Amino acid sequence: MNEVSKTLAAGLSVAAAAGLIAFGAVVRNRQDLGEPPIQGTRIAAEGLGTFVASNDKIGEVPEGDYFYEMSQLLKREYVEPITDPMKLATGAVRGMVGSLGDPHSIFMDKDEFRAYLAERQDKYEGIGVELALVMPNTPKQTSVHGVQPTAEPPDESMSYYPTYPKLTVVGISPGGPADRAGVKLGDVVYSVDGKWLVNSGELNAYRKAHDLFEAKKMPLPEFDKLRKELQAKTERPLMALKAKDLLTLGNQGSVTAVWVRKGEKLTTKMQKAPSTMGAPGQKDGALPLRFNSQAVETLKTALAGKSALTIDLRNNALGDFEQMRKCLAVVAPSGDYGMIEPDKKEAAFPVTVAHGAEHPPHLRLIVDSSTRGVAEAFALALSTKGVAKLTGDPMGPDHVIEEVVELPDGSGYTLARGTYEPTAQSSIVASRGR
Repeated sequence: MNEVSKTLAAGLSVAAAAGLIAFGAVVRNRQDLGEPPIQGTRIAAEGLGTFVASNDKIGEVPEGDYFYEMSQLLKREYVEPITDPMKLATGAVRGMVGSLGDPHSIFMDKDEFRAYLAERQDKYEGIGVELALVMPNTPKQTSVHGVQPTAEPPDESMSYYPTYPKLTVVGISPGGPADRAGVKLGDVVYSVDGKWLVNSGELNAYRKAHDLFEAKKMPLPEFDKLRKELQAKTERPLMALKAKDLLTLGNQGSVTAVWVRKGEKLTTKMQKAPSTMGAPGQKDGALPLRFNSQAVETLKTALAGKSALTIDLRNNALGDFEQMRKCLAVVAPSGDYGMIEPDKKEAAFPVTVAHGAEHPPHLRLIVDSSTRGVAEAFALALSTKGVAKLTGDPMGPDHVIEEVVELPDGSGYTLARGTYEPTAQSSIVASRGR
């Protein structure tokens, strides 16, 4: 076998390995984040009595009956006794949430959920960042200057493998481990402790290079270099949610991460430590406000005896929707402030302030790309109604409203309820640095 044939055969084996990595990632995503379910999948217990769950019409059973019968089957036929039925229930919830294929609807085990709840109270572990799963080809940011948001250009390489979300920095604790290491908003995780975060861009780029090599449009040395690089990466693959755990759980030990920023790679080694996104009280005349259980009292205290207030909504990717609605009532007059619109064919439900402020203060809101979720909804609700002026940089955009559900065993999940849309669609004008 000549050198070209050997390289081509090796290249095919790497492509096959990449395909297995991609398929494995799909299966894992269906569990954790959730890619859409693989069509036609059947689950059968051969020899134990036929029991089939299918998305076609053959053997279809109601969802409730399916879960009950499957749990009974496992209890009756599994090789070892099942002594904790809660594990079955929790596993079922994990699978159902994962099957939604929604980066805003994520199942978390006990440790993950504990850390998530602490983050909502501004207590961070790990390297002191908020990480979000951002899908490619979505609008980049909501402008505070009346400019319509733009979408990322389509990735022409995304033709062979599924599209994976990018694990992206959307919040950084000032003075925390990541901040001290030079991590910036918008950085994308490339690898953690030497393990490559699976991304369809590189898998597809390699497959295209393989096609060019076969068509004699790429020289052997160039293709062989790409083959060896991908082969090394696929030997230690890592999925997004596991990478998130490695970076955000625990306050002991160090972690090395490689980030992608504007096409360049940055390597950082960070010592884990507790951190916060914003200290309580006002900084430089601005109130850092996070929508947790203390938000309403914090806001009322800051407004006492004042007719104007500047609120800092940066580093604000997490928050409770009901707390945000209560904060609206503190600073805004009664009325409608937008809608939560689900994608499915159901009526949207309004965001209404029933008993608002009789004498609303003059508000200035500082925002940037780390203003997301309910914080972005708060900014849009007030600015589109003329109750507040925005200043700073473009936001998120990520005004998906999530519901948080805790399970009896300490695990939990988030569930996307819908996207916040402000009542008025007029231009949002703000003065930068005003």
